[in-house]
Amino acid sequence: MAKDRLVAVEFATGKVKWQAESIGSGSRAYADGHLYLHGENGDVALVEATPESYREKGRFTPTAQPTRKRQGPFPEKAWTYPVIANGRLYIRDIGTLWAYDIKADR
Repeated sequence: MAKDRLVAVEFATGKVKWQAESIGSGSRAYADGHLYLHGENGDVALVEATPESYREKGRFTPTAQPTRKRQGPFPEKAWTYPVIANGRLYIRDIGTLWAYDIKADR
């Protein structure tokens, strides 16, 4: 299995249903049938959570990304989990906080 892949596994059998490169390593949150992914490079993706296949519905890089310091030969990475509360998606990265309205039209 390749590194930095999103993998769907059948819980009862351990059978891998699908794998996708997605946004690489990072953090995830789940709400309303979707995974909200925050990649270590700062990118954000919305993925429909389904056992059939990987279905990315959108991806973006938040505006005004913070400056990433170098830690030895490597840049800082975004590891903070996305937070979903009261119809908003919160993304935090190195002292910067973005809030997005994700309420479904009713």
